[in-house]
Amino acid sequence: MVFDGSNYRFEPANITIRPGDGVRWTMVSGAPHNVTFWADSIPADAQPSLEANMTRTTLPMYGPLLSQANETYTVSFANAKAGVYKYYCAPHLALGMKAQITVQ
Repeated sequence: MVFDGSNYRFEPANITIRPGDGVRWTMVSGAPHNVTFWADSIPADAQPSLEANMTRTTLPMYGPLLSQANETYTVSFANAKAGVYKYYCAPHLALGMKAQITVQ
């Protein structure tokens, strides 16, 4: 989760994992950031298991806001269905801060 003075972005923007892996995001700069999954951009019927693996949510599939440097947020993909999971940073979506995880 980075802001480099001109762009807000996730680094890397695209990753591939296996079911059961966890993904950890670290707030580097440009706070606040979060991880929010689009319900219509994840595999069918994947929302219940994804929500069960997300902690500290304030809305469905809406991770907490990270505001301190080096603060982290981790989501387990235990019981995740194979497919693409698209997500974004809610405070910076209008600025193009979005990414995706492919579960193989």
